[in-house]
Amino acid sequence: MRSEPTASERVERILVVDDEPEGARLARTALLGEGREVAIAHSAREALRLIHDGRYDLIATTLELRDLSGARVLDVLGERAAGTPLLALTRAPSLPGAVDAVRRGASDYLAKPIHPRALVEAAAAALEHARTSRELQAARERVQDRYGFSHLLTRSPKMLTVFDQVRAVAVTDATVLIRGETGTGKELISRAIHERSRRQDKPFISVNCGAFTPTLLESELFGHEKGSFTGASGRREGVFEMADGGTLFLDELGETSLSVQVNLLRVLEEMAFRRVGGHDMVRVDVRVVAATNLDLEGAVERGEFREDLYYRLDVFPIILPPLRDRKEDIPLLIRHFLDDASQEYRLTPPEITGEAMEAILTYRWPGNVRQLRAMCERWLIARAGQRLEVDHLSADMLRRAPIADRSSIAIDETVSLAENTRRVSERIERELLHRLLTRHEGHLGQTAEAAGITRRTLYTKMKAYDLEPGDYRSGPARGRPRGG
Repeated sequence: MRSEPTASERVERILVVDDEPEGARLARTALLGEGREVAIAHSAREALRLIHDGRYDLIATTLELRDLSGARVLDVLGERAAGTPLLALTRAPSLPGAVDAVRRGASDYLAKPIHPRALVEAAAAALEHARTSRELQAARERVQDRYGFSHLLTRSPKMLTVFDQVRAVAVTDATVLIRGETGTGKELISRAIHERSRRQDKPFISVNCGAFTPTLLESELFGHEKGSFTGASGRREGVFEMADGGTLFLDELGETSLSVQVNLLRVLEEMAFRRVGGHDMVRVDVRVVAATNLDLEGAVERGEFREDLYYRLDVFPIILPPLRDRKEDIPLLIRHFLDDASQEYRLTPPEITGEAMEAILTYRWPGNVRQLRAMCERWLIARAGQRLEVDHLSADMLRRAPIADRSSIAIDETVSLAENTRRVSERIERELLHRLLTRHEGHLGQTAEAAGITRRTLYTKMKAYDLEPGDYRSGPARGRPRGG
């Protein structure tokens, strides 16, 4: 039996609905390409028949059809092709019309006559959004089916290895030490261990050891008796007692003092401790999962972390990769975080351009997944319903991005330095010509003069770089350069 086609093998099917034959033909010509099929319907009735007979990945429809007009077109087609992105094409554009079309589910709203490039870009954005959403859902289902995790998402081989480790250790009571940079999801992994364990119906308690002074941390962990220190007005249970029967997650364990480490070692070995200021031993049944972003081996050598506690914790180590080492997850995580935030803030997610995504992928993400989530919320609030261009990214992100990545040229280590340099040089030259043509609205004489070249040389370069002067003139035809 043949497996499902991959994203690269899958043919994307587009339906153009337009009762003007010439408009339909031009749209079909513009949208046809490798891996795409484009069908035409000249009426709403014909479109409904085609939708009934087959699946489409995108529908581009004129709103002023003879047999169905206005927003009803979007309502009817959207109902019959639920989940399929819609492009609304109109002969009478207006701001209220655009708002209403988007509210009714349109991915974009374009005025006719439509420039082919604008249609291609809108279609590409809608298809990419739908593609990412499908991949996101597939990734969720794979993780859910294989591991039973409802809150974890990945398609990274490194993270799938981590999930295998989680599944293996969860059914035991072994102590787990999770290592990884800040923001890599150590608490999420600890919760996954708890949820797959026999203790899943018992408490899961989390404490950040780095947030307390040594004295307060001892009280937080082990509790205290009345009068044991100033302000101790009564007996208080610590987190070890609260987590009895369940799982205790000790985050940033490397930040603890040596005195606290002594007591932790005793608890791990005997499952018994004394409250601060107390005399009686308190016995508990707790599964400990610890986490740190520090080099514990180095801390042991410097005498800052007890060696015996390190070996007691390091029964089953799990190492989480930083986000920069699992870049294949970044587009999925962005879509996931944008979807979550858009529901919370009731805003339409922005469309991320190819150049912006390349800069995002080349950024090192020092704050890892936590930082990415915060950035997604920022992008949503700042660019809701708009395009997120590379210039809208933070200055820090752009400053750290390599020059070649910012100009949409990837470094190819299989070719020579000279070849890489040539590619970067061509991209910069093309971008400069695009900006000059934009500034001078396609006027070749003024553009050539500004570039310091002859009109003939300018024309030759524009032809090589697929730049059309008509795309830069004032009016609806003005657009952006094709290709990359």
